[in-house]
Amino acid sequence: MTTRRWVDWVNVLLGLWLIVAPSLTSGASDGPAAWNSWSVGIAVLTLTAFAMYKPSVSADAFGVLLGIWLIASPWVLGFVELPAAATEAALPAAATNAVVVGVLVIGYALWAMRIDGSAARTKRPTGSHVSTSRKAQI
Repeated sequence: MTTRRWVDWVNVLLGLWLIVAPSLTSGASDGPAAWNSWSVGIAVLTLTAFAMYKPSVSADAFGVLLGIWLIASPWVLGFVELPAAATEAALPAAATNAVVVGVLVIGYALWAMRIDGSAARTKRPTGSHVSTSRKAQI
């Protein structure tokens, strides 16, 4: 397991936050908002554990999809109720949490993709190649 990326540790914190947030922010630990937060939190933790073990751009792309789901989930699952008055534009705490954490998950996944992409470009191929000095000796 590698600890070379601080981004992975931030994602661990975001995953843990998603798991504990329903009981801390809204006090309700039941319903679609809580289940969504728990399931996406577990998915973020699982994905981060995989990324720590074997970083890959495809795993980071899945992180972007999780972030997009978090942003869309309040409206898709219906746990956001916009106020009737036009002057009150605040979202419920669960919806605000999902959107903010979703933006953060997307941002850190894109950052990790950048790290993984640049690391893949700088790696030298290993394995079956024989150096030119070795070929001259053969």
